[in-house]
Amino acid sequence: MSMILQERAGEVAEWFARRRAGPLTPEDEAAFQAWLDGAPENRAAFDEASARWAGLDGLRGDPRLMRLREEARSAVGWRRTRHLAGAIAASVVLVLGGAALWQGGAYLLKLAAPQPTTYVTRIGQTMSVSLPDGSLAILDTNSELRAWSPRKERRLELVHGRAFFKVAKDPTRPFVVQAGEHSVTALGTQFDVDLRPKSFKVVLAEGQVRVRSDRSAAGPATSVDMNAGYQLVAGEGGWNLSRTDTRSAEGWVSGRLVFDDAPLGAIAAELNRYSVQPIVVAPEVAGRRMSAVLPAADPGAFIASAEALGLARRAPGDRHGLVAP
Repeated sequence: MSMILQERAGEVAEWFARRRAGPLTPEDEAAFQAWLDGAPENRAAFDEASARWAGLDGLRGDPRLMRLREEARSAVGWRRTRHLAGAIAASVVLVLGGAALWQGGAYLLKLAAPQPTTYVTRIGQTMSVSLPDGSLAILDTNSELRAWSPRKERRLELVHGRAFFKVAKDPTRPFVVQAGEHSVTALGTQFDVDLRPKSFKVVLAEGQVRVRSDRSAAGPATSVDMNAGYQLVAGEGGWNLSRTDTRSAEGWVSGRLVFDDAPLGAIAAELNRYSVQPIVVAPEVAGRRMSAVLPAADPGAFIASAEALGLARRAPGDRHGLVAP
C-alpha cells in the first residue's frame, strides 16, 4: 500500500463504503467530489483502493467478509444501510491491508467507524461546501475543515484558517464546530470562526451561539453565550467579548476585506494570507491607519489606496512594497 493511501485510509474506507452501500444523495455526491478535488492525493488514494478492491476477487470467500455480509443482510431499513456501510468499510480494511491490518483489531475499529470528510483550500482559494444537513460552510484562504455525517449532533472541526457558517435550523441536533481547544455550538445561525496559531475569534452575524474552552490546564471549561452583533477574541491574554460590525466577518465571503482604522502593517498581513507574493510595509509607515474595503485577491488596490491617501508610496522597483512618502 502506498504512503498516500496509508495516510488517507480512513477517509477512503468511509467514502468507498458509502458509495457501495447505495446511491449517494446529491449533497453527499457533491461532498465526495469536493473531497476528490480538494487534493490530488485524495483522488490517487481512492483510485488505488478501487483498483485493489477490483483485483482481489479471491477475498470475497474470506469467512470474515462472509460473516460481515450476513450481519448486514439480517438488518432492516435504516439500520440495514448503516450495517451494510460498516460491513463494506470493514471489507475495505481487509482489502487495503490484508492479514496485516486484520491483526490490529483496534485499527479496524478506527477505520470502520465514521470518518470525516476533509475540505482544504490553497492560498488565494475559497470554497463553498453544502453540508448534508442543509447548512453551508464557506472556507477562507489556506483553511482546512473536517465534517462528520450528522447524527445526534452535527459535528465539524476547523483545523486551521477561517470559515463562515450558515446553519440550517434543527433544534434536535446542535451544530458544533471544534476549533483548537474551543468549540462553538449553534442551533440555527450565521457565524464566522477564525483560528490562528495564537488566537481564536468568533463573530456572530445572526442568532445565538455558545462558545466553550476545552483547555484542561485552565481548570473548569470556560463558556460564554453570544448574541448577534458581538465578537469574541481568545488569546494568550484571555477572552474579550465586544460589539462589532459584522460586515468585516462577512465581507471576505464575497472576496472583499473590510478594515476600520487598521494599521497598514495589519492590513498587509491580512492580504498576505491570500497571496504567495507578500506585501512588504516599511516599519516607518506600518503603524499608519486606514479604513477601506479592499478586494482580497488584488494587493495592488491596497498599494494604490495607501498612495492616494498620502500614507505611503510604492517602493521603487517593488510593486508589492510600501515605504514613506
